[in-house]
Amino acid sequence: MPSAYLQSVKDQVAKYAGTLRDVIILAPVYGMLMFTLMRDPRLTQRQRLLVDAAIAYLVSPDDVIPEDEVGPYGYLDDVFCCAYVAHRIGEELGWDVVEEHWTGDRSALEVSRAVLAREQEMLGDAGDDILRFAGLLESTADPEANAARIALEVG
Repeated sequence: MPSAYLQSVKDQVAKYAGTLRDVIILAPVYGMLMFTLMRDPRLTQRQRLLVDAAIAYLVSPDDVIPEDEVGPYGYLDDVFCCAYVAHRIGEELGWDVVEEHWTGDRSALEVSRAVLAREQEMLGDAGDDILRFAGLLESTADPEANAARIALEVG
């Protein structure tokens, strides 16, 4: 399933020529990273849960920016979530582990930092709401209220 799914994502984003293409084109690269990290025995149980949550968010049709409704642009929030998980694992376990699984052109560290900087610039604190919605941060408020607010801010 991962290879067929990732090929589908790759085909979708390859045709995309809209806003933030440089970030959206990373969806299959981050997807591959998450699927391969999932099988890495060096990850702790908590890190594995983060990877599982990122994969679930990536494949879910009901996320903050749904691909079914907005096309490839909908992978933007998925890329942000995966970059967050990659960064957490890189900082906690070592970037060498993340780089072993990375298939992008530039280093995972460089790309993840750039993606997270863009996310912060675009969304500010609302980025944390996306991470909470994805199950990557503890929720401090009603998740449905957070999702509605995010949809208004992003959409």
